[in-house]
Amino acid sequence: MAETTIPAPFADIHAASSDSTRWRVVGALGLSHVGVMLAAFALEGVASAEHGKPASSVLHTYASASMTRVELASYVEAMAFLPLLAALVVLVGLLSRTETGRTAGQVALGLGVAYVASTFAVGFPPLTAAVYAAHHGVDAGTLATVNDIRNYGFLLQVALSAALALALGVAAIAERALLRWLGWGGVGVGALGIVAAPFAHNAVSMVWLVWWVGVSVLCLKGGARLNRMRSMARNG
Repeated sequence: MAETTIPAPFADIHAASSDSTRWRVVGALGLSHVGVMLAAFALEGVASAEHGKPASSVLHTYASASMTRVELASYVEAMAFLPLLAALVVLVGLLSRTETGRTAGQVALGLGVAYVASTFAVGFPPLTAAVYAAHHGVDAGTLATVNDIRNYGFLLQVALSAALALALGVAAIAERALLRWLGWGGVGVGALGIVAAPFAHNAVSMVWLVWWVGVSVLCLKGGARLNRMRSMARNG
């Protein structure tokens, strides 16, 4: 039986179509992560309890929060990181055509898994435990300790997110994909974030979030451009 082959131009179109879909999937997953996470933050309604805040103030912050609302919102917040992990898996697959891109992508994926795992470890459990404890008579000193475990864990989480951006940036530069925002932007956000995280982790976290939203939007647009290229090739 004769083997059917696809002419090179049409094979390129087919590959572009497949890549277009995957870029759009990355964008959709990336933005859904941000949207669900921010919605959970808004629902949570717990004021920030930074390290160094008086123990009595920490106790008041958590005792005045709704336990049911915090538990629900914190759970939703944790689940919001699953689309992020899925987006990273697809994105790394798109950044794997060269040896450097493939290696940097695998490093990024490993860092992404660590980032999501650390979020699960230092997000939902200590916050909900602290709120529950505040509603059940635990002393302020113990509560402040639990709160600081969360604060210091968040610092390391931010450092992991910066390292993730750096690795993705290297992969994107190697693959010449979204060079300005994902590539050089990722390297800049990642390198500066790793250095600055111990001193300004909240600021680094916000910069990372803006960078990730930009990456996600560009992924959606990149998918649209590939579709236009396919349409032009068909009409050419």
